[in-house]
Order: sequence, then structure tokens, then C-alpha cells
Amino acid sequence: MAIEIAEVQRIDRSNETAIVQAILRDGCCIIKNFTDLETVAKVNEETRPYIEADKPWKGDLFPPETRRCTNLVGRSKTVRDKWVIDPLIRKLTSIFVDKTTSNYYGETKHTYTSEAICSIAMTFDIGPGAKAQRLHRDDKNFHVDHEDQTATGYKPGSDVMMNVMVPGVRTTFENGATLAIPGSHLWSSDRIPRTSEATVAEMDVTDAWVMLGGLYHAGGANITENEWRILHGFFFCRGFYRQEENIYLANTAEQVLSWSPKVQKVMGYELSSPNIGFVNFKTPLQHLRGEQLDEFGDFDPSQEAK
Repeated sequence: MAIEIAEVQRIDRSNETAIVQAILRDGCCIIKNFTDLETVAKVNEETRPYIEADKPWKGDLFPPETRRCTNLVGRSKTVRDKWVIDPLIRKLTSIFVDKTTSNYYGETKHTYTSEAICSIAMTFDIGPGAKAQRLHRDDKNFHVDHEDQTATGYKPGSDVMMNVMVPGVRTTFENGATLAIPGSHLWSSDRIPRTSEATVAEMDVTDAWVMLGGLYHAGGANITENEWRILHGFFFCRGFYRQEENIYLANTAEQVLSWSPKVQKVMGYELSSPNIGFVNFKTPLQHLRGEQLDEFGDFDPSQEAK
């Protein structure tokens, strides 16, 4: 019996409703016209020194032909100013990653929302000869138990991660474009992914790949002789989870304080409502600024008695 392979939907960034519906159905899509050529070229330029200075990986996570630029938000001003705080990304993470819960504080019901933060941001530059990764889910780091939703349809809130990848060059089957199984975000944790079920998410420069953390995918093999496949990636998780990349140790206080408030927030330098992440009863930014407080109060005003 032949296996039916779903195609990746390609949707212009102006059609936000269709993008959301594609992610609900397939767990992924390619966003057309996400960015522009000038911005991509600038990010490629800003990351190049770090990529060229990187050392080969000896484990199983990356092929040894891969070079990386970690701490991407800290190292690329263009990424900070444009991509990581892009309003479309924020809208998608608010739908698929943010977590809102209600509970009683005394006899008063309170509602809290923990907004998504960037768990890791990294550039991947995969060279000729690199083998394909094994199919995997990125949310393995957060120990997610996936229930079978193939019969019921996707329930928003089932995933704790959303990933966005912006190509620095055109990605093709030959140079290692991402392999993915659309619809696999619906699978239970017991179902085995097969490469025969995967399709290739080829992208043009200015596109972006977006997927849920529960989608099975893998970096493809680079079978070219002289092409490098560059992808700039941003991985968002729930605000009360521990970030994969310890961004707090990767940047100085002076660097962080020079970032915009939106960047500081998405990189985890504000609290996750109501109380996660304080430093000596101060917010991380108050701590970095060296503020001395005369008194302390609730971090989230919504939990104050009414």
C-alpha cells in the first residue's frame, strides 16, 4: 500500500488566518515573503565570523560538517531588531505557545498568562557531505507526552514549543533542506516516524519555515559538492520553562540593557506571570540595572486582593 505524503503549504505572510489554519492542520507551513533580501544578507554578514570560528561537532546531534553561530540574538543586531520580535511570530506564539490558566487566590479568581520566550536562537551552516539527521521532535527537551489526536484534530495548547527557520540561501533537497512529516504533530508518543512519510521543505530566500515542537522533522543530507545550507533559527518555548540556551550567561548586563524592551522580554528578562524568574524579589532587569527598592510587592498586580 502506497504511503500518501502531505505537501507543505506555502502561504504569504499577509494571510495570517491561513497560516494559523495550516499549523493547526499540518503542524507546519512555509511563510512566503516573511522578510526581504537585504535583511537576510545583513544577518548572513553578521553571523559569518562566528560560523567560520566554530569547531566541528563530535556527537550525534549535528553532522560534523555543520558550523553554527550560537547566541544569535545577542550577536546579530538585525535579528534583534527585526526577526525575533516580528509581530507575525509573536501572534503565532501567542496562539500556540502562551499558557493561560485561572485559579483561586483566596475567594477571588485570578487569571495568569505566561508568554512565550525564545529558548534558543542559532544559525546552522551545513556543508557538503553532511548526512541527514534522524527524524525527531524538538520538544523532547521538555519531556512532552503526546496523545493521539489523529481522530479528534489538533487541540491548541498541546504543544509547548514553536520554531521558526529563515534561510540564508535557497534550500533544496540537494543541499539539505528540512525534511518534515506534515500532520505528525497529531501523533502519539508511541508512533514511529518513517523517512518514507517525510517531504522536503525547500525554501527561497525571504521565506520562513514555522513548525510546532511536536512535529517530526530532520535536517536533510547535503549531497552537493560546494553548497552550504544556511538557516537562521529561533525556537520559542513557554515562559515558565527553562531555556535550552543559557542566554543569561552568554551576554553581559551592559549588552542586555542596550536591547529594546521587546527583545529583553522575549529573551526571558521579564517575569513569567505570576512569579517565575525573580532575583532577590526584583525583576531581572531591575537587578541588572542595580536598582535598590525600598519595598517589595506582588510582581503581577492582577493577583492583588480586590
